[in-house]
Amino acid sequence: MAEAVIGKERQHSQRKVWAENNVKNKKEENDTKTQRVKQPKIKDERSVLVLKRSNFDRALKESKFLLVNFYAPMIGNSLASLGEFEKAAEQLKNEQNQIKLGKVDVSEEKDLAKEFETPDYPNLKFFIKGDRKNALNCTGAKTASSIITWIKRRIGPSAIHLRNISQVETFIASADVVVVGFFKDLKGNDTQTFYETAKDIPNLPFGVTNSAKHFVNYGITRDTIILFRKFEEERIGYEIADGSRLEKDILTKFIKVNELHLITEYNQLIIFVLVDTDETQNGRLREFFRIRDMDVPAVRMINTTDSVRYRMRADKVTTGDVRTFCQAYLDGKEKPQQHSEELTEDWNKNPIKVLVGTNFDDVVFDITKSVFVLFCAPWSQRCQKINSIWDQLGVKYKDSENIVIAKIDITSNEVESVIIEKYPSFTYFPAGSDRKIVHYTKAQTLEAFSKFLDKQGKSKKRGGKSNTTDNTEEEIKEEL
Repeated sequence: MAEAVIGKERQHSQRKVWAENNVKNKKEENDTKTQRVKQPKIKDERSVLVLKRSNFDRALKESKFLLVNFYAPMIGNSLASLGEFEKAAEQLKNEQNQIKLGKVDVSEEKDLAKEFETPDYPNLKFFIKGDRKNALNCTGAKTASSIITWIKRRIGPSAIHLRNISQVETFIASADVVVVGFFKDLKGNDTQTFYETAKDIPNLPFGVTNSAKHFVNYGITRDTIILFRKFEEERIGYEIADGSRLEKDILTKFIKVNELHLITEYNQLIIFVLVDTDETQNGRLREFFRIRDMDVPAVRMINTTDSVRYRMRADKVTTGDVRTFCQAYLDGKEKPQQHSEELTEDWNKNPIKVLVGTNFDDVVFDITKSVFVLFCAPWSQRCQKINSIWDQLGVKYKDSENIVIAKIDITSNEVESVIIEKYPSFTYFPAGSDRKIVHYTKAQTLEAFSKFLDKQGKSKKRGGKSNTTDNTEEEIKEEL
Protein backbone atom coordinates (compact mmCIF):
# COMPACT_ATOMS: atom_id res chain seq x y z
CA MET A 1 0.00 0.00 0.00
CA ALA A 2 2.86 2.36 0.91
CA GLU A 3 4.59 1.60 -2.40
CA ALA A 4 1.41 2.48 -4.31
CA VAL A 5 1.26 5.87 -2.56
CA ILE A 6 4.92 6.56 -3.29
CA GLY A 7 4.35 5.64 -6.96
CA LYS A 8 1.44 8.04 -7.21
CA GLU A 9 3.44 10.84 -5.62
CA ARG A 10 6.35 10.26 -8.06
CA GLN A 11 3.95 10.38 -11.02
CA HIS A 12 2.37 13.55 -9.68
CA SER A 13 5.80 15.13 -9.25
CA GLN A 14 6.83 14.21 -12.79
CA ARG A 15 3.59 15.60 -14.22
CA LYS A 16 4.22 18.84 -12.32
CA VAL A 17 7.76 19.13 -13.76
CA TRP A 18 6.47 18.37 -17.25
CA ALA A 19 3.75 20.97 -16.90
CA GLU A 20 6.22 23.60 -15.65
CA ASN A 21 8.63 22.83 -18.53
CA ASN A 22 5.77 22.97 -21.01
CA VAL A 23 4.72 26.41 -19.73
CA LYS A 24 8.36 27.57 -19.88
CA ASN A 25 8.83 26.31 -23.45
CA LYS A 26 5.62 27.95 -24.60
CA LYS A 27 6.68 31.21 -22.97
CA GLU A 28 10.06 31.11 -24.73
CA GLU A 29 8.34 30.29 -28.02
CA ASN A 30 5.93 33.19 -27.57
CA ASP A 31 8.80 35.51 -26.63
CA THR A 32 10.64 34.48 -29.80
CA LYS A 33 7.55 35.10 -31.91
CA THR A 34 7.07 38.45 -30.22
CA GLN A 35 10.67 39.41 -31.01
CA ARG A 36 10.19 38.28 -34.59
CA VAL A 37 7.03 40.32 -34.94
CA LYS A 38 8.54 43.39 -33.29
CA GLN A 39 11.65 43.40 -35.53
CA PRO A 40 11.16 46.43 -37.81
CA LYS A 41 11.38 46.19 -41.56
CA ILE A 42 14.50 47.47 -43.27
CA LYS A 43 13.87 51.08 -44.23
CA ASP A 44 13.32 51.74 -47.90
CA GLU A 45 13.25 54.86 -50.04
CA ARG A 46 11.18 54.64 -53.22
CA SER A 47 11.17 50.85 -52.96
CA VAL A 48 14.97 50.68 -52.58
CA LEU A 49 16.26 49.21 -49.31
CA VAL A 50 18.59 51.51 -47.38
CA LEU A 51 21.43 49.17 -46.46
CA LYS A 52 24.03 49.59 -43.77
CA ARG A 53 26.58 47.39 -42.10
CA SER A 54 24.06 46.67 -39.35
CA ASN A 55 21.33 45.32 -41.65
CA PHE A 56 23.22 44.09 -44.72
CA ASP A 57 23.44 40.47 -43.58
CA ARG A 58 19.75 40.44 -42.72
CA ALA A 59 18.86 41.83 -46.17
CA LEU A 60 20.82 39.02 -47.79
CA LYS A 61 19.00 36.38 -45.73
CA GLU A 62 15.58 37.86 -46.47
CA SER A 63 16.14 38.30 -50.23
CA LYS A 64 16.42 35.51 -52.74
CA PHE A 65 17.70 37.98 -55.34
CA LEU A 66 19.23 41.29 -54.24
CA LEU A 67 20.80 43.93 -56.50
CA VAL A 68 22.77 46.53 -54.53
CA ASN A 69 23.84 49.94 -55.82
CA PHE A 70 27.04 51.13 -54.09
CA TYR A 71 26.93 54.86 -54.78
CA ALA A 72 28.92 57.95 -53.83
CA PRO A 73 26.77 61.08 -53.27
CA MET A 74 29.71 63.36 -54.07
CA ILE A 75 30.02 61.97 -57.61
CA GLY A 76 27.39 63.43 -59.93
CA ASN A 77 26.79 60.48 -62.29
CA SER A 78 26.72 58.10 -59.31
CA LEU A 79 23.97 60.08 -57.60
CA ALA A 80 22.11 60.58 -60.89
CA SER A 81 22.03 56.83 -61.51
CA LEU A 82 19.81 56.36 -58.46
CA GLY A 83 16.82 57.77 -60.36
CA GLU A 84 16.76 54.92 -62.89
CA PHE A 85 17.61 52.45 -60.12
CA GLU A 86 14.56 53.59 -58.15
CA LYS A 87 12.32 53.31 -61.24
CA ALA A 88 13.48 49.72 -61.67
CA ALA A 89 12.72 48.98 -58.01
CA GLU A 90 9.18 50.35 -58.35
CA GLN A 91 8.48 48.26 -61.45
CA LEU A 92 9.85 45.09 -59.88
CA LYS A 93 7.81 45.71 -56.74
CA ASN A 94 4.64 45.83 -58.81
CA GLU A 95 5.49 42.50 -60.41
CA GLN A 96 5.26 40.66 -57.08
CA ASN A 97 8.51 38.73 -57.55
CA GLN A 98 11.41 37.74 -55.28
CA ILE A 99 13.75 40.45 -56.53
CA LYS A 100 14.77 43.32 -54.24
CA LEU A 101 16.94 46.35 -54.83
CA GLY A 102 19.08 48.05 -52.20
CA LYS A 103 21.57 50.89 -51.98
CA VAL A 104 24.71 51.59 -49.94
CA ASP A 105 26.07 55.10 -49.40
CA VAL A 106 29.82 54.40 -49.51
CA SER A 107 30.66 57.76 -47.95
CA GLU A 108 29.04 56.45 -44.74
CA GLU A 109 29.48 52.67 -45.10
CA LYS A 110 33.22 52.49 -45.79
CA ASP A 111 33.51 48.94 -44.39
CA LEU A 112 31.00 47.60 -46.90
CA ALA A 113 32.71 49.45 -49.75
CA LYS A 114 36.03 47.91 -48.73
CA GLU A 115 34.59 44.41 -48.31
CA PHE A 116 33.03 44.36 -51.77
CA GLU A 117 35.91 46.17 -53.50
CA THR A 118 34.01 48.99 -55.19
CA PRO A 119 36.65 51.32 -56.71
CA ASP A 120 34.30 53.11 -59.13
CA TYR A 121 30.77 54.43 -58.65
CA PRO A 122 28.03 53.67 -59.22
CA ASN A 123 28.90 50.01 -58.67
CA LEU A 124 26.09 47.45 -58.90
CA LYS A 125 26.44 43.97 -57.38
CA PHE A 126 23.94 41.11 -57.57
CA PHE A 127 23.55 38.64 -54.69
CA ILE A 128 21.80 35.30 -55.20
CA LYS A 129 20.28 33.33 -52.30
CA GLY A 130 22.22 35.28 -49.67
CA ASP A 131 25.65 34.37 -51.07
CA ARG A 132 27.82 37.16 -49.70
CA LYS A 133 31.08 35.87 -51.17
CA ASN A 134 30.15 35.47 -54.84
CA ALA A 135 28.33 38.62 -55.89
CA LEU A 136 28.02 39.26 -59.64
CA ASN A 137 29.03 42.62 -61.09
CA CYS A 138 26.17 44.28 -62.95
CA THR A 139 27.65 46.24 -65.86
CA GLY A 140 26.09 47.92 -68.86
CA ALA A 141 22.73 48.50 -67.16
CA LYS A 142 22.06 52.25 -67.00
CA THR A 143 18.29 52.60 -67.49
CA ALA A 144 15.46 51.12 -65.45
CA SER A 145 14.49 48.75 -68.27
CA SER A 146 18.08 47.54 -68.82
CA ILE A 147 18.53 46.97 -65.07
CA ILE A 148 15.41 44.81 -64.98
CA THR A 149 16.46 42.95 -68.13
CA TRP A 150 19.93 42.33 -66.69
CA ILE A 151 18.46 40.79 -63.54
CA LYS A 152 15.91 38.64 -65.34
CA ARG A 153 18.55 37.32 -67.72
CA ARG A 154 20.55 36.22 -64.68
CA ILE A 155 17.72 34.29 -63.05
CA GLY A 156 15.97 33.10 -66.22
CA PRO A 157 16.60 32.64 -69.96
CA SER A 158 18.76 35.36 -71.53
CA ALA A 159 17.26 34.94 -75.00
CA ILE A 160 13.74 34.30 -76.28
CA HIS A 161 13.22 30.97 -78.08
CA LEU A 162 11.71 31.89 -81.44
CA ARG A 163 9.67 28.87 -82.58
CA ASN A 164 7.87 30.01 -85.74
CA ILE A 165 8.25 32.49 -88.60
CA SER A 166 5.60 34.92 -87.33
CA GLN A 167 7.30 35.01 -83.92
CA VAL A 168 10.64 35.81 -85.57
CA GLU A 169 9.10 38.59 -87.67
CA THR A 170 7.34 40.11 -84.65
CA PHE A 171 10.58 39.95 -82.65
CA ILE A 172 12.60 41.66 -85.41
CA ALA A 173 10.02 44.46 -85.63
CA SER A 174 9.96 44.99 -81.85
CA ALA A 175 13.01 47.32 -81.64
CA ASP A 176 15.44 49.37 -83.73
CA VAL A 177 18.11 46.72 -83.21
CA VAL A 178 17.59 43.07 -82.25
CA VAL A 179 20.03 40.15 -82.10
CA VAL A 180 19.02 36.70 -83.34
CA GLY A 181 21.18 33.61 -82.98
CA PHE A 182 20.61 30.86 -85.55
CA PHE A 183 22.05 27.64 -84.07
CA LYS A 184 21.49 24.06 -85.18
CA ASP A 185 22.15 22.81 -81.64
CA LEU A 186 20.62 24.90 -78.84
CA LYS A 187 22.70 23.03 -76.25
CA GLY A 188 26.03 23.46 -78.03
CA ASN A 189 28.99 25.44 -76.69
CA ASP A 190 28.52 28.29 -79.17
CA THR A 191 24.90 28.68 -78.14
CA GLN A 192 25.92 28.85 -74.49
CA THR A 193 28.41 31.59 -75.38
CA PHE A 194 25.57 33.44 -77.12
CA TYR A 195 23.46 33.18 -73.96
CA GLU A 196 26.34 34.46 -71.77
CA THR A 197 26.88 37.40 -74.13
CA ALA A 198 23.18 38.28 -73.96
CA LYS A 199 23.41 38.53 -70.17
CA ASP A 200 25.91 41.39 -70.42
CA ILE A 201 24.10 43.44 -73.10
CA PRO A 202 20.76 44.21 -71.42
CA ASN A 203 19.88 47.12 -73.69
CA LEU A 204 19.20 44.87 -76.71
CA PRO A 205 16.60 42.10 -77.24
CA PHE A 206 18.12 38.65 -77.91
CA GLY A 207 16.35 35.79 -79.65
CA VAL A 208 17.47 32.30 -80.62
CA THR A 209 16.21 29.59 -82.96
CA ASN A 210 17.22 26.17 -84.24
CA SER A 211 14.39 25.79 -86.75
CA ALA A 212 15.54 24.51 -90.16
CA LYS A 213 12.70 26.54 -91.73
CA HIS A 214 14.17 29.73 -90.27
CA PHE A 215 17.60 28.88 -91.67
CA VAL A 216 16.10 28.48 -95.14
CA ASN A 217 13.86 31.55 -94.84
CA TYR A 218 16.83 33.81 -94.03
CA GLY A 219 19.29 32.12 -96.37
CA ILE A 220 21.53 30.74 -93.62
CA THR A 221 23.57 27.55 -94.03
CA ARG A 222 25.67 27.47 -90.84
CA ASP A 223 25.44 28.86 -87.28
CA THR A 224 25.14 32.64 -87.54
CA ILE A 225 24.34 35.63 -85.33
CA ILE A 226 22.44 38.41 -87.11
CA LEU A 227 21.75 42.00 -86.07
CA PHE A 228 18.48 43.16 -87.60
CA ARG A 229 18.42 46.97 -87.73
CA LYS A 230 15.91 49.59 -88.83
CA PHE A 231 18.59 51.86 -90.30
CA GLU A 232 21.36 51.82 -92.90
CA GLU A 233 22.30 48.22 -93.67
CA GLU A 234 19.31 46.41 -92.18
CA ARG A 235 20.99 43.04 -91.66
CA ILE A 236 24.55 42.37 -90.48
CA GLY A 237 25.64 38.81 -89.82
CA TYR A 238 28.46 37.10 -87.95
CA GLU A 239 28.96 33.61 -89.36
CA ILE A 240 30.75 30.94 -87.31
CA ALA A 241 33.18 29.09 -89.57
CA ASP A 242 33.21 25.29 -89.47
CA GLY A 243 35.60 24.05 -86.80
CA SER A 244 35.74 27.46 -85.08
CA ARG A 245 34.48 28.39 -81.63
CA LEU A 246 32.43 31.46 -80.84
CA GLU A 247 34.34 33.81 -78.52
CA LYS A 248 32.35 36.01 -76.14
CA ASP A 249 34.66 39.03 -76.41
CA ILE A 250 34.59 38.98 -80.20
CA LEU A 251 30.81 38.58 -80.33
CA THR A 252 30.33 41.40 -77.80
CA LYS A 253 32.48 43.75 -79.86
CA PHE A 254 30.65 42.77 -83.06
CA ILE A 255 27.30 43.59 -81.48
CA LYS A 256 28.35 46.83 -79.78
CA VAL A 257 30.00 48.22 -82.91
CA ASN A 258 27.15 47.34 -85.26
CA GLU A 259 24.28 48.42 -83.02
CA LEU A 260 25.34 52.03 -83.64
CA HIS A 261 24.48 54.26 -86.58
CA LEU A 262 27.54 54.71 -88.78
CA ILE A 263 26.53 58.27 -89.60
CA THR A 264 24.04 60.22 -87.50
CA GLU A 265 22.87 63.83 -87.46
CA TYR A 266 22.43 65.75 -84.20
CA ASN A 267 20.15 68.78 -84.37
CA GLN A 268 20.90 68.83 -88.11
CA LEU A 269 24.19 70.55 -87.15
CA ILE A 270 26.48 67.69 -86.14
CA ILE A 271 27.24 64.57 -88.16
CA PHE A 272 28.46 61.46 -86.33
CA VAL A 273 30.95 59.10 -87.96
CA LEU A 274 31.93 55.76 -86.41
CA VAL A 275 35.60 54.78 -86.89
CA ASP A 276 37.00 51.30 -86.22
CA THR A 277 40.41 52.00 -84.65
CA ASP A 278 41.51 48.38 -85.21
CA GLU A 279 41.48 48.93 -88.96
CA THR A 280 44.97 49.94 -90.14
CA GLN A 281 43.47 52.03 -92.95
CA ASN A 282 42.04 54.36 -90.30
CA GLY A 283 45.50 55.13 -88.91
CA ARG A 284 45.63 58.54 -90.58
CA LEU A 285 42.39 59.56 -88.86
CA ARG A 286 43.87 58.57 -85.48
CA GLU A 287 46.96 60.66 -86.21
CA PHE A 288 44.86 63.64 -87.29
CA PHE A 289 42.82 63.63 -84.07
CA ARG A 290 45.85 62.53 -81.98
CA ILE A 291 44.09 59.48 -80.56
CA ARG A 292 46.32 57.05 -78.67
CA ASP A 293 45.53 53.48 -77.66
CA MET A 294 44.80 54.58 -74.09
CA ASP A 295 42.21 57.09 -75.39
CA VAL A 296 39.99 54.47 -77.09
CA PRO A 297 37.00 54.56 -77.03
CA ALA A 298 37.08 58.29 -77.68
CA VAL A 299 34.93 61.06 -79.14
CA ARG A 300 36.42 63.93 -81.12
CA MET A 301 34.76 66.76 -83.02
CA ILE A 302 36.03 69.05 -85.74
CA ASN A 303 34.53 72.28 -87.01
CA THR A 304 35.06 71.85 -90.76
CA THR A 305 34.84 75.60 -91.32
CA ASP A 306 37.92 76.58 -89.29
CA SER A 307 39.43 73.08 -88.62
CA VAL A 308 39.26 73.58 -84.85
CA ARG A 309 39.18 70.26 -82.97
CA TYR A 310 37.39 69.38 -79.73
CA ARG A 311 37.88 66.50 -77.30
CA MET A 312 35.15 64.91 -75.16
CA ARG A 313 36.43 64.52 -71.61
CA ALA A 314 34.95 61.41 -70.03
CA ASP A 315 36.04 58.01 -68.69
CA LYS A 316 33.42 56.22 -70.79
CA VAL A 317 31.46 56.91 -73.95
CA THR A 318 27.80 57.05 -72.94
CA THR A 319 24.75 58.55 -74.61
CA GLY A 320 24.43 61.14 -71.84
CA ASP A 321 28.08 62.21 -72.04
CA VAL A 322 27.96 62.56 -75.83
CA ARG A 323 24.75 64.58 -75.66
CA THR A 324 26.26 66.90 -73.03
CA PHE A 325 29.45 67.31 -75.08
CA CYS A 326 27.52 68.18 -78.26
CA GLN A 327 25.25 70.63 -76.48
CA ALA A 328 28.23 72.36 -74.84
CA TYR A 329 29.79 72.77 -78.29
CA LEU A 330 26.59 74.20 -79.76
CA ASP A 331 26.29 76.58 -76.81
CA GLY A 332 29.87 77.78 -77.31
CA LYS A 333 30.99 76.45 -73.93
CA GLU A 334 33.28 73.63 -75.10
CA LYS A 335 36.99 74.57 -75.23
CA PRO A 336 39.00 73.64 -78.34
CA GLN A 337 41.67 70.94 -78.14
CA GLN A 338 45.11 72.53 -77.80
CA HIS A 339 48.73 71.44 -78.20
CA SER A 340 49.41 73.04 -74.83
CA GLU A 341 47.51 74.78 -72.08
CA GLU A 342 48.57 78.28 -71.16
CA LEU A 343 51.39 78.37 -68.61
CA THR A 344 50.13 80.17 -65.51
CA GLU A 345 52.30 82.52 -63.45
CA ASP A 346 51.92 80.43 -60.28
CA TRP A 347 52.76 77.04 -61.85
CA ASN A 348 55.90 76.79 -59.69
CA LYS A 349 54.61 78.24 -56.39
CA ASN A 350 52.95 75.18 -54.85
CA PRO A 351 54.47 71.84 -53.73
CA ILE A 352 53.08 70.23 -56.91
CA LYS A 353 54.53 71.90 -60.01
CA VAL A 354 51.98 72.20 -62.81
CA LEU A 355 53.44 71.35 -66.21
CA VAL A 356 52.04 72.08 -69.67
CA GLY A 357 53.20 71.22 -73.16
CA THR A 358 55.40 74.31 -73.54
CA ASN A 359 57.45 73.92 -70.35
CA PHE A 360 57.48 70.14 -69.98
CA ASP A 361 60.89 69.33 -71.48
CA ASP A 362 62.58 72.30 -69.82
CA VAL A 363 61.46 71.14 -66.35
CA VAL A 364 61.79 67.34 -66.54
CA PHE A 365 65.18 67.41 -68.26
CA ASP A 366 66.73 69.95 -65.89
CA ILE A 367 70.17 68.38 -65.29
CA THR A 368 70.27 69.60 -61.67
CA LYS A 369 67.02 68.08 -60.44
CA SER A 370 65.17 64.75 -60.49
CA VAL A 371 61.49 65.16 -61.43
CA PHE A 372 58.67 62.73 -60.60
CA VAL A 373 55.63 63.41 -62.82
CA LEU A 374 51.99 62.33 -62.60
CA PHE A 375 50.36 62.14 -66.05
CA CYS A 376 46.64 62.51 -65.43
CA ALA A 377 43.22 63.31 -66.84
CA PRO A 378 41.37 65.65 -64.43
CA TRP A 379 37.97 64.13 -65.23
CA SER A 380 39.12 60.52 -64.70
CA GLN A 381 37.89 58.94 -61.47
CA ARG A 382 41.10 56.93 -61.19
CA CYS A 383 43.13 60.12 -61.38
CA GLN A 384 40.91 61.92 -58.90
CA LYS A 385 41.57 59.19 -56.34
CA ILE A 386 45.32 59.60 -56.59
CA ASN A 387 45.32 63.41 -56.30
CA SER A 388 45.28 63.55 -52.49
CA ILE A 389 48.20 61.09 -52.24
CA TRP A 390 50.14 63.05 -54.85
CA ASP A 391 49.51 66.29 -52.93
CA GLN A 392 50.89 64.64 -49.77
CA LEU A 393 53.95 63.52 -51.72
CA GLY A 394 54.48 67.09 -52.92
CA VAL A 395 54.29 68.44 -49.37
CA LYS A 396 56.76 65.79 -48.17
CA TYR A 397 59.40 66.79 -50.73
CA LYS A 398 58.63 70.50 -51.06
CA ASP A 399 61.86 71.49 -49.31
CA SER A 400 64.04 69.07 -51.23
CA GLU A 401 66.77 70.70 -53.30
CA ASN A 402 67.07 67.74 -55.66
CA ILE A 403 63.53 66.34 -56.12
CA VAL A 404 60.58 68.00 -57.86
CA ILE A 405 57.04 66.57 -57.71
CA ALA A 406 54.94 67.60 -60.72
CA LYS A 407 51.84 66.74 -62.71
CA ILE A 408 50.49 67.37 -66.21
CA ASP A 409 47.05 67.06 -67.79
CA ILE A 410 47.99 64.67 -70.59
CA THR A 411 44.60 65.13 -72.29
CA SER A 412 45.18 68.86 -72.82
CA ASN A 413 48.93 68.93 -73.47
CA GLU A 414 50.89 67.09 -76.12
CA VAL A 415 54.22 65.64 -75.04
CA GLU A 416 56.54 63.97 -77.55
CA SER A 417 59.54 63.19 -75.34
CA VAL A 418 57.81 60.36 -73.44
CA ILE A 419 55.23 57.76 -74.45
CA ILE A 420 52.27 57.46 -72.09
CA GLU A 421 49.95 54.48 -72.55
CA LYS A 422 47.40 55.10 -69.80
CA TYR A 423 46.38 57.50 -67.06
CA PRO A 424 47.21 57.89 -64.33
CA SER A 425 50.85 57.17 -65.21
CA PHE A 426 53.97 57.99 -63.19
CA THR A 427 57.38 58.74 -64.69
CA TYR A 428 60.65 59.64 -63.00
CA PHE A 429 63.22 61.80 -64.79
CA PRO A 430 66.56 61.51 -62.92
CA ALA A 431 68.93 64.46 -62.82
CA GLY A 432 71.73 64.42 -65.37
CA SER A 433 72.46 65.25 -68.97
CA ASP A 434 71.58 61.83 -70.43
CA ARG A 435 67.76 62.42 -70.50
CA LYS A 436 66.96 59.03 -68.99
CA ILE A 437 63.43 58.00 -68.01
CA VAL A 438 62.14 55.57 -65.37
CA HIS A 439 58.51 54.41 -65.63
CA TYR A 440 57.00 53.73 -62.21
CA THR A 441 54.54 50.81 -62.26
CA LYS A 442 54.24 49.72 -58.63
CA ALA A 443 51.89 50.53 -55.73
CA GLN A 444 50.14 53.88 -55.74
CA THR A 445 50.59 54.77 -52.06
CA LEU A 446 52.48 57.54 -50.30
CA GLU A 447 54.83 55.04 -48.68
CA ALA A 448 55.59 53.26 -51.96
CA PHE A 449 56.20 56.51 -53.85
CA SER A 450 58.53 57.72 -51.07
CA LYS A 451 60.51 54.46 -50.99
CA PHE A 452 60.90 54.63 -54.75
CA LEU A 453 62.25 58.19 -54.64
CA ASP A 454 64.63 57.37 -51.78
CA LYS A 455 65.86 54.30 -53.65
CA GLN A 456 66.42 56.30 -56.82
CA GLY A 457 68.34 58.94 -54.88
CA LYS A 458 70.67 56.36 -53.35
CA SER A 459 71.28 54.57 -56.65
CA LYS A 460 72.03 57.92 -58.30
CA LYS A 461 74.73 58.60 -55.72
CA ARG A 462 76.25 55.18 -56.53
CA GLY A 463 76.02 55.96 -60.23
CA GLY A 464 73.72 52.99 -60.69
CA LYS A 465 70.15 52.19 -61.57
CA SER A 466 68.77 55.62 -62.37
CA ASN A 467 69.54 55.00 -66.05
CA THR A 468 67.02 52.18 -66.34
CA THR A 469 63.81 52.66 -68.32
CA ASP A 470 61.51 50.81 -65.91
CA ASN A 471 61.48 50.24 -62.17
CA THR A 472 62.31 46.60 -61.40
CA GLU A 473 60.84 44.22 -58.85
CA GLU A 474 63.79 44.71 -56.49
CA GLU A 475 63.27 48.48 -56.37
CA ILE A 476 59.75 48.49 -54.91
CA LYS A 477 57.58 45.59 -53.87
CA GLU A 478 53.99 46.31 -54.68
CA GLU A 479 51.85 47.02 -51.65
CA LEU A 480 48.23 45.99 -51.64
